This record gives sequence, C-alpha cells and structure tokens, in this order.
Amino acid sequence: MNDIERPYIILKAAMTIDGKIASKKGDPEISDEKDWKEVHKLRSKMDAIMVGKNTVLLDNPKLHIKFYSHSGYYRIVLDSNLSIPIDSNVITYQPDIYPTIICTTEKVSQKKIDEFKAKNVTIIPSGTGSNVDIVKLMPKLYQMGIKSILLEGGGNLNWNFVKENLVDEIQLTVAPWIVGGQDAISLVEGDGFLRMKDCPRYILSKIKRRDNYLLLKYLKRT
Repeated sequence: MNDIERPYIILKAAMTIDGKIASKKGDPEISDEKDWKEVHKLRSKMDAIMVGKNTVLLDNPKLHIKFYSHSGYYRIVLDSNLSIPIDSNVITYQPDIYPTIICTTEKVSQKKIDEFKAKNVTIIPSGTGSNVDIVKLMPKLYQMGIKSILLEGGGNLNWNFVKENLVDEIQLTVAPWIVGGQDAISLVEGDGFLRMKDCPRYILSKIKRRDNYLLLKYLKRT
C-alpha cells in the first residue's frame, strides 16, 4: 500500500482519560467549545471528511464548517449496504458546498444506487465482500483529487484504518474525566492486534496543555 498514491489521513478525536469517545449510551459530548473550533479549523484545511454509517445513523451530522471561511470539501460516508436515510443531513445540507460521496460494496443493487445518485450523491463501490474494501478505495479517492482526509469516525471505522496501517497522523484531545463501562465506545474498537509487534507505531510530535485538557499529536513512524 505504501507504493500506491493515496490520501494523507488524519484521525481526529476527543476522548476521556480512559480512552472512551462516547458513553455506553452513545453520548459523544466530550469536546468543549475551544476544541470544536480547532476541529472546524482543521476541517477547513482538508479535502474531505470521512465518517462511518453509524455516525450518520446516531448523530445525523451535517459535517460542515463553522467559525472559519473555506471553499468546501467532500463529505465521505462508508456505508457497505447503502443503508443511511436518503434525507440525512450529509445528503441534504448544502450539497453545493459539501458534495457527498458514499462508499459501498459491489453487492448493492443498481436501483438503490440510482436513488442516491438522483440526490447528486456520488457512489463508489469498492470490494465484493460484506464491507467496503478501504485499501482499494483509497487510490480511487486520490484519483478524484482528494489528497487529504480527516477521519472523524467511531471506534470501528478507526480500527479499520488502523488495521490497514492507513492512519498517517493522529490528533487527540484528552478530556479530564473518566466515563468507564465495557460497553462505552473506545477510540479504536474492532478485533485488535494479537501481538504488540504487529501494531502500527507512532511518534509523539506535539504536546499542548489547555486548562485541564491535553492535546496530543502523533505522526506515523516510517
């Protein structure tokens, strides 16, 4: 994969001291106003924002930019079965500024694809399995002119990219509280690696303290 041109991927998240990005009921309200402004500032520098379908189903986000001027970007949703509601905010909210791409599998019916295309959504099939093949997907997005992606997904989406060693940079805000709970969503979910030697390694490149929050920046070790 390192020899194939693909977008530069930044994983951006806020988490608690114990590594949770949402409570067991799915409450993701960890960031304060200053952190949200930093998120939107980073968004304004990216070619695309990517989330998984669960983020759309649970939060129905607009994935837009506030606070800063910008020229727009792509909103990318990974949805293997093309199952998000067609009236979701990522489809209906200002599509002229934030065009939407839904990445799915080749198993999705043409009829369903045509329904979304009628809403000016770009559909990119990638892979014949049950889940989107993100390794094959990345060069396709790069060829569309998408050179950078901000990954704002949940734990499972994060795992899919970490597993394939596709995360180039990690920006974390550590909030000063603990939520606990084995069913609370962690920064990275999935199956996990069996051995430490198989895990992608990162270099801590920046540390910043803001009140009781800690901001960390990691770069992938090459």
